[in-house]
Amino acid sequence: MRIFKWISGVTIATLAIGFVIGVAVVLGAEQMDHYTNTDKFCTSCHLTGEYIAKSETFLKSSHRTRTGGVQPGCADCHIPKGLVPATWTHVVKGVQDLYGEIRYDYTDPAVWQERRPELAYAVRDWMLANDSATCRTCHKEEYIKPEKKRGQVQHAEARESGMTCIACHYNLVHDDVPPRESFLERSSKGN
Repeated sequence: MRIFKWISGVTIATLAIGFVIGVAVVLGAEQMDHYTNTDKFCTSCHLTGEYIAKSETFLKSSHRTRTGGVQPGCADCHIPKGLVPATWTHVVKGVQDLYGEIRYDYTDPAVWQERRPELAYAVRDWMLANDSATCRTCHKEEYIKPEKKRGQVQHAEARESGMTCIACHYNLVHDDVPPRESFLERSSKGN
């Protein structure tokens, strides 16, 4: 009987310690997610700090010049919501970004210009595959009311066909990179 009491005590203690560690890990992950979603973190490397965050296109974009007090940050478009998807994306994209920072000499603007289309294509493909989920966390399709007739017609057609945001809005915030033909074909099919 004593052995069962000892095992029960060990089991309860192990579960209690596991619970405390689990809570600490989740709280730590939440704090890390919060910090890594800031523009300060996103622009801390040479690539995004020098070329993207200081780009006139970026600084004058509608997402950066809102007068209503809402200003989306880098993570609002590039990182999905939710602790698990956000953490996974931070790890995967972080490793890719770190590899790029090590492999390419981004102190040379020519290197950045050469790599820019490939990086834009990767983000567009990711957004297309995820049905522009990060766009939809702020923008609700049913409330988008373009002022111009052309925009009204295009949004109605997009809703009918199931087309996603990135299919048309692929140069919204960053310097122009023409889309690849394969992207246009996939995006016009409603994913």
